[in-house]
Amino acid sequence: MTLTAEPATAVRPPAMSPVRQTLRLARTEFTLFVRYKTAWMFLGLAVFMFLVPMNLPDDPVMGDIGSADLAMIAAMGSIGLIIGIGHPSNVFTARRESLVLKQLRVNGVTQGALFGAVVLLVVLMSLAIAVLGAALIYANSGSLPQDPVMLVLAITLSAVSMSFLGLCVTPLARTAESAQMASMVPMMFLLFAGGNILPTSMFPDPLVEVLGFLPSTAAGQLAQASYTGYDVFSGYASAAPAGFGELWAAAVPAVGLLLLWTLLFAVLAFRTFRWDPRQA
Repeated sequence: MTLTAEPATAVRPPAMSPVRQTLRLARTEFTLFVRYKTAWMFLGLAVFMFLVPMNLPDDPVMGDIGSADLAMIAAMGSIGLIIGIGHPSNVFTARRESLVLKQLRVNGVTQGALFGAVVLLVVLMSLAIAVLGAALIYANSGSLPQDPVMLVLAITLSAVSMSFLGLCVTPLARTAESAQMASMVPMMFLLFAGGNILPTSMFPDPLVEVLGFLPSTAAGQLAQASYTGYDVFSGYASAAPAGFGELWAAAVPAVGLLLLWTLLFAVLAFRTFRWDPRQA
């Protein structure tokens, strides 16, 4: 009796779920982040936004809350803006030009997992810097957030929307160096026009109404409302203390605006993403 060997069949590893793939990539993103000098520059810039108002006059604006305190609180909304625009645009451009993204695509990494990993990283880093910022605010004025949940929501939505905006910058740049320069354009515009550096009260009223639709403005207002307990969404002049329900009702338009910007930037990022530097 003769025995015939059956042909060997290749055994493929089981497909990894999108969630697990995203989490594994996020761990890699974190490892690379702490080794990346430019990433530390963006972290330092986010912390610097808290330090500058500490040396400014703290003129009363709303009750016992001064202008310097409001500027430091508004910096909470700019953490995700700085890290989200600066970091993803830089690293994804560098990875595309070095063909790393092309290799990941061949290995079955999905676009959603790539984006989800870097967005998760930016959110966690933004929340970590926010803890440091809250400590600086407490050291400067002794105040703590009145609604921590709203503050976390503001920082998270800002980080997610700005991360997708940073990914939208990547197709416009050819090298990591040019991506750094390109990312500074939306970053500086949103910082200055959103009231995070210059108070919007110095602009004409019609322009202030237009700037109120920017994502940086909405994030800054959410941070200030959550920290002070005042309804600041209609301006400081008419701001008044609000209860829990009243504050969240007043925050709904700002939250909705950030969600709309997040959706818009996400759609643009997915549609314009390039895996290969040779793609048109």
